[in-house]
Amino acid sequence: MNENRMKATRIAIAALLGFGALSAVSAMPAHAETELQALKRQVAVQQRQMAEQQALINKLLAVQANQKAAIERIETRTAQAPAPSLVEATAKTPAQAAKSILPQGLSWYATLDVNVANTNSGYGRKFTVGSGGMTSTSIGLKVDKELTKGLHAIGELEMGVDLSTGVAGSDNSAGAAGVNNGVASSGGFNGKGNQIFSRQAYAGLGSDMFGKLTLGRQYSGSYIAAAIEGNAFGPGFYGSSALLLPLIGGMPTRMNNAIIYKTPDFEGFLNGFSVWAGYTAGSENNTDSTNIVQGSGVTDSSGEGYDLALFYHGPVSTPLKGLTAALTAWNVTNASYIDRYSGQGQHQGWQAVASYDFDFFKLYGNYVSGWYSGSALGKGQNTALADADGWSVSAKVPFLRDHAILASYSRLNDKSNLTDADASLVGIAYTYKLFNATTLYVNWGKQFNGKNVAYSLKDGGDLVGSPVEPGYNPDGVMIGMNTKF
Repeated sequence: MNENRMKATRIAIAALLGFGALSAVSAMPAHAETELQALKRQVAVQQRQMAEQQALINKLLAVQANQKAAIERIETRTAQAPAPSLVEATAKTPAQAAKSILPQGLSWYATLDVNVANTNSGYGRKFTVGSGGMTSTSIGLKVDKELTKGLHAIGELEMGVDLSTGVAGSDNSAGAAGVNNGVASSGGFNGKGNQIFSRQAYAGLGSDMFGKLTLGRQYSGSYIAAAIEGNAFGPGFYGSSALLLPLIGGMPTRMNNAIIYKTPDFEGFLNGFSVWAGYTAGSENNTDSTNIVQGSGVTDSSGEGYDLALFYHGPVSTPLKGLTAALTAWNVTNASYIDRYSGQGQHQGWQAVASYDFDFFKLYGNYVSGWYSGSALGKGQNTALADADGWSVSAKVPFLRDHAILASYSRLNDKSNLTDADASLVGIAYTYKLFNATTLYVNWGKQFNGKNVAYSLKDGGDLVGSPVEPGYNPDGVMIGMNTKF
């Protein structure tokens, strides 16, 4: 019995041990699975991080390869490029290359202007091929040679050219070369005689500190103010006030035998101001004045006179940066000797000019007053322009960067005893900058004359022609091209 109990006890213990072992075995797969999943997740994370690092490494290697290729291309181009001097030579235009062969201190320039025009001065409409519409055609040579620090030898020779005929200089009908016995040296827009360099011919000294002093045939400050600073038009356009208002008071334009002094731009309180002072010796004793024909004689002092101009250009750093202004005056001896009582007389006048650039358009204004005094042509005489004044207003409106519309109106009021001698001038133009130095243009202008005067409509190189009779109103239109070198 005891033996049976012991046997039963051993069986029970064995059963319990087997059951426990079975429970342990059954529990192992679940625990093992949990650890495996955790391990798998950890491996996956590590693989993902390694993939990201590999992608970054690949990207850096690609950038490095591109940089290396770029450096190789640059080095290849540098090795194949010509020497710097040859590069510069091949990059220059023919005009630049021609300029570069001139001796140091010399440079040349040129303006070529051609047009076709249709005009009427009372003889019916005429078709012409012209030269000098927007500006005159000219070729010039400049000298600027440094003598010592701050001091230069300067000079300029400039000739006018008519591209429609090939004629150089100006009117070749009056006298020997360079002798202006027919007119006052300071009179008129063009020279007389066989003057190849009819536009300018002068030389002198230029100082950075003291300004410029030049001698020869030169522009007056008054004409620079009238033609350049005082009107939106190029001085050759139909309707430009630069071809009408200088008639008032016999304004000197280009002066022969002249001495011109130009100050440098002033500093400090006078910043923006400069002065242009001129004297012309006139005929310089080129004639015998002992046998003067009354009313037509030219004396030793014919054309002698003075011109003074004060300019202001608003400094860039001030609110007046868009302002340009000028005040000028002149006194020039008349070309003709009248008689022993009246003498030769004087051409006198003054001028005020202003313009302001508003960025989206530029406005110009000009006023001129002048008279003849001390001669039979003086105030109170029945002679046109013996006493007169005039004004102009013009504007330039740029648009679409390279295009512009220009308009001008001028009025001349004759206050002499000659009745109905006033005149008006109107013009409009369109310009298109084809390239930096080449402009295409279309221009129309009309001259309105009083019944007793016959002013011509002019451009820079040609005349529409004197009207068929006083009181006729000439008009013209032209299309052309202006290019600079």
